[in-house]
Amino acid sequence: MHTSPARPPAGSRGHLALTAENHGAIPWCGPAAIALVTGRPYAEACAALRAVAPDWYPASGPVVTAYWRDLLAVLAAYGVPHQRPPLPERRVSLLKLVRGGLAPGWYLVRVTDHFLLLQVHGFGLASVHDNRHTAALLTSATHGRRHVTHLAALPEGPRFA
Repeated sequence: MHTSPARPPAGSRGHLALTAENHGAIPWCGPAAIALVTGRPYAEACAALRAVAPDWYPASGPVVTAYWRDLLAVLAAYGVPHQRPPLPERRVSLLKLVRGGLAPGWYLVRVTDHFLLLQVHGFGLASVHDNRHTAALLTSATHGRRHVTHLAALPEGPRFA
């Protein structure tokens, strides 16, 4: 039987901590997802993206647009295990994917122009962790209607700091 890694402890790092690290500005979703998965500071996540693909990111300032391949390269550089489960042939919404039996556990997800962490609890329930949500129930208002374009399972879960 597949079990989900333990939920991060109450008060652990989330979107409000990332906003504080970004001097009160809402952080961008790509570096925010990396920071949450790895437990590293937001600025370090931006630097890690620059390190894996220096030609694609500005030398300074915010990393606004990140690329899936670069997020996976950063996970590999930090030694974060991840697997690429198959997706349906036709794009489906995040809600439909979860309700369709996505196995319980943690996932790094790209949905229509956005990166997030998803904790699937089972029975069609999941929670979202991103640059604007911490453990928010997955609904149409929390990216549920967006189409899933990329998915990586995180068998050890995130390293919330």
